[in-house]
Formats: sequence, structure tokens, C-alpha cells
Amino acid sequence: MNDTDIPAIDMSALWSHDTGARRRVAHEIGRRCETIGFLSVSGHGIPRHVTGAAVDATRRFFAQDTATKLKSLRPSGIYRGYIPVMPFGEQRDPRVPKPLYEAFFAGDEKVVNNPGTGPGSRLYATNIWPDTPGDFRDAIIAYFDHVTAVTHRLLEAFAMALDLAEDAFTKSFHRHLTNISLLHYPARPEAIGLPPDDVLPHRDSNMITVLLPGEVGGLQVQSPDGRWLDIPHREDRLVVNIGDELEIWSGGRFASTLHRIHPPRERERYSIGFFAVPDEDAIVAPWPGLEIRGAPEKMTPRRAGEDLAAFIASFDRFVDELPTRP
Repeated sequence: MNDTDIPAIDMSALWSHDTGARRRVAHEIGRRCETIGFLSVSGHGIPRHVTGAAVDATRRFFAQDTATKLKSLRPSGIYRGYIPVMPFGEQRDPRVPKPLYEAFFAGDEKVVNNPGTGPGSRLYATNIWPDTPGDFRDAIIAYFDHVTAVTHRLLEAFAMALDLAEDAFTKSFHRHLTNISLLHYPARPEAIGLPPDDVLPHRDSNMITVLLPGEVGGLQVQSPDGRWLDIPHREDRLVVNIGDELEIWSGGRFASTLHRIHPPRERERYSIGFFAVPDEDAIVAPWPGLEIRGAPEKMTPRRAGEDLAAFIASFDRFVDELPTRP
């Protein structure tokens, strides 16, 4: 695979005060995302020491014993805290052991510390930080804040690509429901040599996802012609993909693309996903005046908070139905 399969974008001009320079990059991003909603992004401006500290803290958190990690266990109905090792979807071939993963979820500290009292207050639940590693919280918050800035620049670019006001999307991110997911996929040496995995192709339901993919690969995206393309690790690059909410807001111009995780079997895999979700009461619908290119059934308006709550409820049902609840 090469960078012509997954478009490579240098977003550094999006930090410029030159509106024309920002607009040129924005329209390039928009053009590329009309066919496949994935980008390999450089020029994001996140210092290496920030990404390195986040990755290192993630590895050290998951390396702890289970009893220690369970002290920050995620409660049912809340998307915060630790998720013990569990299957990542259903394996169609019964001969192949299911991929496994464990995770840790957190939201924006500046938002979750002021949760309010409305029906969606559980969506703004306080983060459940572990006591160890001692620098874990600071490392993850620092990375979260940097990626928030990157995400806002990208959302401004998508708005400009649609010839909307630059803040058309970011103005719905004042009390956003964005979450970060730290993910660890254990190695599966017992599966080496068995048929390939065939699990959980999906589209993200949020606005955009910004992924720090780790070094060992495992992320695949479906091309317009149906092929599954491996997305390799690129030093100092982020992987960005369109979610269903942005596809709807763009009237179907930007594609929310099927993708899947097939983690390597001989090595552990780590990644950090940042899922940008608007404010709880934001109505996601095709932007007035835009041409509707998407299928009508995919353009159904939705409230961002209800969308996320439905996702959490579905996740809880999956956990409850596992033979051994994690």
C-alpha cells in the first residue's frame, strides 16, 4: 500500500492566519474525503514528547495486574473508566480465536467537571482516573488537549470545504461529548497460521475520529472498489476518518467509510482513538442549502446526545450477553 490509497494531507497551513492558505488545504481535504473518508495527516503540530508520553502511559497502565486496573472500572451506562479484556466482535470462523482487547475511556476534563443536571448528565460523567501510573492522568489530558485543537482545525476545514462559515461545526462543540479511547489488543500466538480474522467492519457514529495508530498495524479501510487496504504506521502522522455525523451534516458529500481492526497475532497492539462528538443537544442534519448526495435513509436527523446514549446502551447489552461478563 502507498499514500495514494489513503490520501496524505499536510494540515500545517490550517494553523495559518492566511485565510486563502487555509481555504486551499480545506478544499483539498474536502475533495479527498468525497470518495474515501480517511486521511493520513502530517503537520498537526502535536509535539513528539506529548504523543510519546501518552503512548508510554497507556502501555504502563495496561501492563498492571488486573486487580489494579479494576480499581478504575467503567460503570454500566457511563463511558468513562477501564474495560477489562473482552472479545472485539464476533469471529465468523469458529476455528479462529476471537480478537481480544481492553480499553480505558475518558472525556474532556473541562466539560465533565461541570456535568449539569439534565437527562444527559451521565454522558458528562466525571472521569475515573487510576492512581497508577502516577503520571497517567497528566499525560492523557495533555494529549487530549492537543488533539482537541487539531480536531477544531479540521472541523473548520470541513466547514470551509462546504463553503460554510468557518465555525459552522465548532460552535456545536462548547459542551462536547468527545471521548478518548486507549486500546490494548493482546497477542494471540495460538491463532498464528489459522484463517484470517473476519470481525466487526463498522463505521464510526461520531463527527471525526483522530487515531494515533501505534506501530504494528492492524487497521484496514474498505476502498470504493471493495478492497480492504492496510493502513501502515507513518512516523509523526495521525489517521483521521469521517464519522456518520459529519457525513449527515455534509449532506452525504463526505464519506463515512467502513473499516475494521485485525490486530497482529504475534505482537501486542496499542492505539489511542479520539472520537469528536458535538454537544448533547446538537441536532445533526444535512446543512440547509447543501446538495443532498447521501441516501435518504442515511440522512435522518439525530441529536448527538441521543446518538451517543444509544451507542453506550448497545455496548452495555453486548457486555451483558457475554458468557463471562468482564
